[in-house]
Amino acid sequence: MWLDAGKLDHKGRCPKNVVIVQHFPGSAKDYAEASTFPGQEFSIPKKCPHPECKNPDHLIRWGTYDRGVNIGDINYRISIQRVRCKGCGRTHSLLPDFVQAYRRYAIDLMQHMVSRYVIKGQGWSSLEQHMPSSDLDRSTVREWVSAFAYGAGELLLDRLRHHVMTLDPAAELPDSSPEHFQRIPDPEKCRRLERAHTFWLLAEQLYALVKTRQPRLHFAANQLFSFLLHWLQNQALPPRLFWFSGLPNTPTAPF
Repeated sequence: MWLDAGKLDHKGRCPKNVVIVQHFPGSAKDYAEASTFPGQEFSIPKKCPHPECKNPDHLIRWGTYDRGVNIGDINYRISIQRVRCKGCGRTHSLLPDFVQAYRRYAIDLMQHMVSRYVIKGQGWSSLEQHMPSSDLDRSTVREWVSAFAYGAGELLLDRLRHHVMTLDPAAELPDSSPEHFQRIPDPEKCRRLERAHTFWLLAEQLYALVKTRQPRLHFAANQLFSFLLHWLQNQALPPRLFWFSGLPNTPTAPF
């Protein structure tokens, strides 16, 4: 598979402990209710992912830790496999790709709700009627939209556009300015959302391009964001699509 271990943090440096995204074909429910711990089936990278180490054949399984994954109406507790490098002593986490680091909601749920606003153009009143759970409110989804608009539109669009053009110089790049963004009075917010919309269309192009090269690669339609986590990791970028712009450690320049 074309998907590698990631290396860099938000400042372009490798953190002490790296999150290594692993493909899991099922859902958070499937993972949590599996009779045997799915993390045991995840392959251990051949090399330590830390750039100051990269020792081959030094990673070993090193226990687990628990974290929550919310799918909208149920919060599952899942175990995450740790690995440790015998050379440098650093530990890393094998994170299933149905969840993004630092987010407690399943990424397919986040994709579903963000798509209703960014792609389908639903307003907040309409979107609120499609909330999958009373535990999910408008303010949470607003934050998702804002964080995706910043991550995809501000930090990642140029990198994705360049990569698509590298794979296919003849690719027709989308230039989208959806009508449903015209109702947004804030021009900066509108600009980011338009760029995030373009990012989404480019991401679908990227998947199609990769699929032609690797026919066995398979992500369902609701796993586009999971696929993108692997793409980010393969690009040696933090595997994160959602960035809250108000935090002091959030990148301020495109990757």
